[in-house]
Amino acid sequence: MPIPNLKKHIMKTTPITLLAGFALIAAAQAGTPSPAPAPAPGAGLWQWFAGASVGYLTDLEETMCSLQAGAEYTPSGARGSHSIYLEVAFTQDDASYSYNPPAGMTGGKSEKAAIDLNIIPITLNYKFEAPITEQLHYYLGVGLGIAILDSSYDWSWSQSVAPPGNQGGGSDDQTEARFYGDVFAGLAYEVCPSFEVFAGVRYIFMDDAERHMDVSGAADYTAGINHDVLLELGARYNF
Repeated sequence: MPIPNLKKHIMKTTPITLLAGFALIAAAQAGTPSPAPAPAPGAGLWQWFAGASVGYLTDLEETMCSLQAGAEYTPSGARGSHSIYLEVAFTQDDASYSYNPPAGMTGGKSEKAAIDLNIIPITLNYKFEAPITEQLHYYLGVGLGIAILDSSYDWSWSQSVAPPGNQGGGSDDQTEARFYGDVFAGLAYEVCPSFEVFAGVRYIFMDDAERHMDVSGAADYTAGINHDVLLELGARYNF
């Protein structure tokens, strides 16, 4: 009578076997790590900075200095950065004229005039900067704004006639604003993460202003630095 006993044994052990199998499957699934979700892209980095530069205007043949302050944005995973900053610059120009009548001319006037001009460009700039090597970068950008022209004009004249001699003169101060802009490019070297030096070139365009010269034979003076080229050196500190 072995067969009935075998059937009873199989029926008795089958539930235990199934439970054991389910337990093994559950344990295997619990031990299998589920794939981690992809990390969300990181946010870009904003960084404040301040800088200064000094340069040489090749046409005007004068020094030009500037101060900058703004913020730089570096997108996550990008090689380049974008900067928006305010810049205030300063340069000067001067001109003088004189006229003396021909020798022996009776009643001729001797005339003199001089102009001192301060040029103060104020611009909002955009700059793109990207690495060439780990520390050496290139940059290019554009700036738009106004230039404040502050001029001081003095003139005098004298006339040799029978006594008494005649003479006179005067002065005039004038301040006005003109459209100003520039495009620029250069190289920057990162000395450390918070400090860099740079060298670049700018092409300047602006609306000129005419100053009338009350001197015989003298042309009007053109105030401004339109189409001038600036060669500059500077430094920047990142906060």
